[in-house]
Amino acid sequence: MPVAKSLDSEGNASKFPPRKRKRIVLKAAVKIPLIIVGVLFGLFLLLAIFISPIAEYIIEKHSKEICHRIVTMDDLTINLFRGSVDIEGFKALEENDKDVFITFDELYVNMSLYRLLGKTVRLDEITLNSPDIVVIQNGRKFNFTDIIEFYKSDKPKDKDKKSPWEVDLRNITIKKGKIVYRDAQVKSKFDLRELAIAVPRIYFSTQKTDIGLDLKFADGGDLAVKLLYGLENNQYNLDVKLHNFALSSVTPYLTQFLNIHSFDGRLTTSLNIQGNMDHILDVVGKGDVSIANMYATDLHDKRIGKVDKLDVNIKNVDVKNKIYQLGNVTVNGLTTTYEQFAETHTFSNLVKGSQTDDAAEEKGESDSTKVKTEADPSARVKFSIDNIAVVNSAFTYIDHTMREEATIPITNINVQMQNFALDNPLALKLNALIGETGELHADWTGSLSDFKNQTVNVFIKNVKLPIGSPYCMEYLSYPIEDGVLSLVSRSTIKDNIITSKNKVDIFNCVVGKKNKVAKPEYNIPLRAGIYVLSDRKGRIQFDLPITGDLSSPNFSYRKIIFKAIGNLLVKIVAAPFDLIAKSLGKDSDIFADIQYDIRPQGLGSEAADRLNKVADAMKEKPELVLTLQQSVDIGENMKAYALFNVKRDYFEQKNGRKPSLDEFEDVLKIKNTDAKFVDYVNSKAEPLHAVGDISQKCVAICGPEVVEAQVKSNIERRYQSVVNHFTTQGIPASRLKVLELGSKQTPPGKTLLSFGIDMVEE
Repeated sequence: MPVAKSLDSEGNASKFPPRKRKRIVLKAAVKIPLIIVGVLFGLFLLLAIFISPIAEYIIEKHSKEICHRIVTMDDLTINLFRGSVDIEGFKALEENDKDVFITFDELYVNMSLYRLLGKTVRLDEITLNSPDIVVIQNGRKFNFTDIIEFYKSDKPKDKDKKSPWEVDLRNITIKKGKIVYRDAQVKSKFDLRELAIAVPRIYFSTQKTDIGLDLKFADGGDLAVKLLYGLENNQYNLDVKLHNFALSSVTPYLTQFLNIHSFDGRLTTSLNIQGNMDHILDVVGKGDVSIANMYATDLHDKRIGKVDKLDVNIKNVDVKNKIYQLGNVTVNGLTTTYEQFAETHTFSNLVKGSQTDDAAEEKGESDSTKVKTEADPSARVKFSIDNIAVVNSAFTYIDHTMREEATIPITNINVQMQNFALDNPLALKLNALIGETGELHADWTGSLSDFKNQTVNVFIKNVKLPIGSPYCMEYLSYPIEDGVLSLVSRSTIKDNIITSKNKVDIFNCVVGKKNKVAKPEYNIPLRAGIYVLSDRKGRIQFDLPITGDLSSPNFSYRKIIFKAIGNLLVKIVAAPFDLIAKSLGKDSDIFADIQYDIRPQGLGSEAADRLNKVADAMKEKPELVLTLQQSVDIGENMKAYALFNVKRDYFEQKNGRKPSLDEFEDVLKIKNTDAKFVDYVNSKAEPLHAVGDISQKCVAICGPEVVEAQVKSNIERRYQSVVNHFTTQGIPASRLKVLELGSKQTPPGKTLLSFGIDMVEE
């Protein structure tokens, strides 16, 4: 039976029935894509297998064309299934194809491939092990500048155009890194080791980036940095902790403008800095800075200064608003030496000269010819320090300008200043030790913006005089062999004119023989003057006023001081007794009148203390004769004595016995208005027909002659008591002169003892 043939779509007969033909077509439709997918998968598998060696070969073969550097790798592994790249044993050479630019042991990067479909580049891990990088700077160029230029595009960037792609970098880690930085021009080197960076995430979108960095320096010290950065607004918050960083690394930079040989110290900081990358000056910072064992040496490698510890607390630094506020600034163990030469001093050549200034001087330009611009008040820097302290410091002054070198060591220096500001009035206090025994206390008030007006007070105690012998030799040609100096100096500078009041106290000054070969600045009889000025104990006290114009080129403190001393000594030799009387007159309180109550016997403790001080002054001036004079109101004294006599009789009548010495105070306490006492007085006065107040009646009762004699007798007893007080302390009676009663007005209820001096030539 013949098989029926079906027609195909073109009308031709087909040997397959329609149903079977549909199944064949369907199988073909499925099989072809599977074959294609299989081929593609095979190709992808081949690519995954061979991409690593191929990529490694291409990169190493054409690295010069790809990145402008010769690059070699021990191994490159690209895993297309996991989206990871692993590079081991990487090395890139410098542009000269000889020196090593960068090496690392391993770089591993892992990417989420499927996120590329959402236009997101997400790297889940970036790990770099043991990178070793060499950075060389020569002026404005670096050893990687050629790479930047190689990749630089000539097309201008459209800043407003935003990329549709998002970049999300996570788990960025650098371990055991090393960076060597060299500055070819200044020949400096920074060797950073144990570099460790941990960045949890960098998201180039609205989220903030959190970056952490840790490293160690080859010369000691370590650095820890934590950065929080927002890409959307470019705001950043940076925490920096630097520990024990060696400052010797910055010496080449300092030598560019300082004449120094070396500089070193250890820097430790803890800072927080906030700002905006769009506005570079919009920076606010705070924190602490500490430097230990900092020192510098000059070009001859001689130490200029040393600081054991410098601590600075930064309260607020606002660069945009020019606000710089510091808290406590403490300098501990500052040691420096200042040497003065005829034309220069220690710090005169410390700062290198400016070529611009030198050129201006060559052209004959002066400050008056330079254009001056008015500073904008709103742009003025606001700088302040809450408290400045310099402790445990030392300063040595060496003067080479004279025939003999003078060395003055000042140790145990402690300085305090609070509320420091550039424009505000300032107050500074200083304490120190001069030489071995000299105490120095000083205070200064003024303003850094106005040195023409200020006040300086200096108090010096127990300074050994030989420390100033070179100056005495220079100006007077006498050496000082022994002695101790104390000084109180109060100086005021107003409109650049100094007015200084100085009180000098010298003990046991021993001056050697005059150097007759050297020509002194002032030719005065120093030894004779000191002999006349000195008292029996070897003490010299005198005032030394100083005035002068600080702006005068001829002004010199030491010349003015020795000129004033010279004038003083000339006056001493010409009229010694006048000056000695003045030197005693300065203690006017000692010789002021002593007041006594009218009635009580004896000197009293207060009067005795005063007489002791007068006796001490007499011992210092053996050429003095002390005069004693009492001023007494006889009438007032008679009333006081008569009242006491009648009250004593009243006490005896009332108690049936005479009062003892201990009861004299009870007698004095009887009030004049006491009714019984008044009746007693009246009963005694009535037969005498005495009138007047109660004191007048008492005088009448006792008898005026008797009371007057009693008063005069008491005056003599007081004179004798005073004389005895002096003689028992070693003052001869020949140096005491008793004068007749004086006529000074006496306060109510008081008598006066006055002192005077006579000069005798022994």
